[in-house]
Amino acid sequence: MPILRTLTALVAAVVLLVAGAPAHAGAAHGSGGEWRGTPVRLEPLAEPLRLAGAGRSWSLRYLSTSWNGGPAVVGGTLSLPPGRAPSGGWPVVSFGHGFSGVGDTCGPSHTGPSPWERAVQESLIAAGYAVAVTDYEGLGTPAESPGVNGASEAYNLIDIVRAARNVAPVSRSWVAAGYSLGGHAALFAGALAHRYAPTLRHAGTIAMAPVTQWGVQLASPVFRDPAAPLAFTVPYTARALALTEPGFRPADWFTPAGLELVRLAGQACVDEMLRAAAGHTNGEMVKDPAALADVMARALADDEVIAARYPKPVYIAHGTADTGVPIALTELTVSQLSAAGTDVTFVPVPGADHITLLPGIARQVTEWTGTLLR
Repeated sequence: MPILRTLTALVAAVVLLVAGAPAHAGAAHGSGGEWRGTPVRLEPLAEPLRLAGAGRSWSLRYLSTSWNGGPAVVGGTLSLPPGRAPSGGWPVVSFGHGFSGVGDTCGPSHTGPSPWERAVQESLIAAGYAVAVTDYEGLGTPAESPGVNGASEAYNLIDIVRAARNVAPVSRSWVAAGYSLGGHAALFAGALAHRYAPTLRHAGTIAMAPVTQWGVQLASPVFRDPAAPLAFTVPYTARALALTEPGFRPADWFTPAGLELVRLAGQACVDEMLRAAAGHTNGEMVKDPAALADVMARALADDEVIAARYPKPVYIAHGTADTGVPIALTELTVSQLSAAGTDVTFVPVPGADHITLLPGIARQVTEWTGTLLR
């Protein structure tokens, strides 16, 4: 089983990152990329952040592929079940967390999982699965976050499995799982894993209340009506587009008050942003809400869930009472994946909302993981 690489290798990896790789060097469809998954920092996970029942647990940083194709340092956590690993190592669930903000203190390696995500992760630990949780690019590390970026999310989710194999006795076999934005990440990982990491054994995907269908969402009056309450995600999206979209300048689109929220998005986690945005309308914060929604929809077109035949099965669960991410969006995504030939199991959960879904299906998620890894 691989062990943590030597200090020389770690320094070389960091030098590569700091020197700057050419655009798209080692990207998913290119050559090279041996640096992917290289750990660059490892330390014991702080006790308040540990999963109940876990054995050895770490906070780590590792190299992954950035949204622009070069290398990026990404943070995350790795938790093992207690006791001795089985022959071949602990099978891994790489878990994509729900959107928490893009500030450096918003990632789970700093905050720990939300209580509802913790319920699923602790169920997995108790069943004998290692749990790896990426922060996503830009959270807790010097780089800026690209926000919603399906490829970057997927690469981060996959490369933490490579990193885990360099620090602990974990298996090549793994499952991509995720909640909310992490469900989007897991679905992208399900589409890309076989090409991006063919030496790993990706067994399948579990998406819980995934956020999908950006074009449908942005066509809604929620984002276009000047009188509608401002969605807290808008300042975050604008901040990300200033990084990833040439020519996008928030000052062209936001009022002075709206620009304050865009600046706040660089440091505020979701709870703080919700408070800051409360009571404000689209028209107060955005000069032309409908035009901005069109720009965002075009920018996010490449981040629509890939409607193709995934190589491995997919489980998707969504609460019927979810008002944050309406189940109709997931039903549309499921129909697209099914039409493309993907083996999809869709489980609507009666009465569950965006928060109560996870504790209610924790046991099912663990059972699905076992089914995929058989």
